[in-house]
Amino acid sequence: MAISMADIEAIVAQFEKSDWRTIELVADGVELRLSKDGSAGVVCAAAPRATPTPAQGATHGAAEGAEQGAAPATDASSPPSGLVVTAPSLGTFYRAPRPGEPSFAEVGQVVAKGQELCLIEVMKLFTTVHAPSAGVVIAIHVIDGQLVEFGQPLVSIEPES
Repeated sequence: MAISMADIEAIVAQFEKSDWRTIELVADGVELRLSKDGSAGVVCAAAPRATPTPAQGATHGAAEGAEQGAAPATDASSPPSGLVVTAPSLGTFYRAPRPGEPSFAEVGQVVAKGQELCLIEVMKLFTTVHAPSAGVVIAIHVIDGQLVEFGQPLVSIEPES
């Protein structure tokens, strides 16, 4: 059973009510660190994720309902293939410009150099991530709404030959 966003929100809410200063939880491929020490307040970090293999499939966006917020299946032995587009900063990954709108890119879609692939949001500031090369999207490594870290793989593209 994977940890859902509701589970994480409940843990954070309980932590905020408690007199604990720090907590670290590692479960189902999710690493959660919370601290009340220092000026940063509560801090949450997602553990780096390995890429799902084609047989496992990638989980994409809110369409999966119960799967939203769950960590993608991991396979530490196979690194992302193709041209890997990484997160430019820590933030929340979004596949679409607004909730309910179509995703910027889907697996199997042909993208042009400079085309929008996703958004990273940090404190209500959005950074658009663009395709560095024309090609075909071969994998999306992150679930819509998931926290990502700087340099974490987001999308893999098989460049045009």
